[in-house]
Amino acid sequence: MSDSQVAFRHLYLHIPFCKHKCGYCDFNAYAGMNRLMPEYIDALERELSSARERNSFEPLETVYLGGGTPSLLPAELATRLLSFVRTNFDIAPDAEVTLEANPASTDETKLAAWMEGGVNRLSLGVQGFDGRALAVLERRTDAAQATRAFELARSMGMRNISIDLIFAVPFQSLDSWMETLRRGLALGPDHVSTYCLTFEEGTLLWRRRAEGRVPEVDTDVQWDQLDAACVELERAGYARYEVSNWARPGFESRHNQAYWRCRPVYGAGAGAHSYGTDGATARRWWNVARPRDYIAAPNPMADGEDLPARKTAAESLMLGLRTAEGMAPPPGFDAELAQLSAGGLIGRVAGRVVPTRRGMDLHNQIALAVL
Repeated sequence: MSDSQVAFRHLYLHIPFCKHKCGYCDFNAYAGMNRLMPEYIDALERELSSARERNSFEPLETVYLGGGTPSLLPAELATRLLSFVRTNFDIAPDAEVTLEANPASTDETKLAAWMEGGVNRLSLGVQGFDGRALAVLERRTDAAQATRAFELARSMGMRNISIDLIFAVPFQSLDSWMETLRRGLALGPDHVSTYCLTFEEGTLLWRRRAEGRVPEVDTDVQWDQLDAACVELERAGYARYEVSNWARPGFESRHNQAYWRCRPVYGAGAGAHSYGTDGATARRWWNVARPRDYIAAPNPMADGEDLPARKTAAESLMLGLRTAEGMAPPPGFDAELAQLSAGGLIGRVAGRVVPTRRGMDLHNQIALAVL
């Protein structure tokens, strides 16, 4: 299929800059390159202008500024970028516009610029409140900064705030994890993402584990922390609508739902990925990763791949089974679905296949069976 056949309603903008790259992070993010920010925004605007000419965009339902640390952008650059998007794209009146922020780089001036630019959803990378866990993760923020950033955003009128929290951190006890979760919930977020720490190859944390400086986290400990979080979040009125995501009613992340539902998403910026589908087959492509290369590139696209019908359907099923709503099963997967059902990982509701609680917790087994 040709990407010119696709109509995009979702836009992702990658901001790759960080003040410090945390030890567990394997995202396309870079510390110490802040001087490139003005040139990077120039390049991002060039890509967006070209994308607007070459592709079909319908009114955008979601815009997402991710990273990296988008909140590191000076207020004037954030204002410029958000204004550029509003000027060059139709944005639906009820669009969800999200910006990822680090508490340490969130202040009143930036919040005012973001909200004036149309940001109506803030995703705060809190990750934890326990000092020891934050030290293991090499997070250079603390509980006071996280609390201050959240309360400032709320006081300025940000009505939709999500927080990220990480569990199964080396040396983290069940009690300290629950204290972190309860402190997070006490702020009153509208959405909570809870991620089990993974040791990604090539990261500093991976090397530290290989050297014996941090321990393996026992799978039983991971399970206990996840199970306790499920109970606590449900008690507090949050519904688990995806493997790692919880929301109050009406506050589910619409942008992330676009990924899980395999909707076309245009990704702009260094290392950003795009996805287009006609419903039967799909194509994905991605940009050069390093900011300097992205800035210098006449055409930032690095490579891409066409997905045949079987792989398109398999990926759709795998992602759909990450969500509580599940999906109508595509044809040709009867054997895989029977295997998953026999294992207690999925059920059927009104003609849809949906993950069970066990399937949510062990989604990697669903992915292995389907893919």
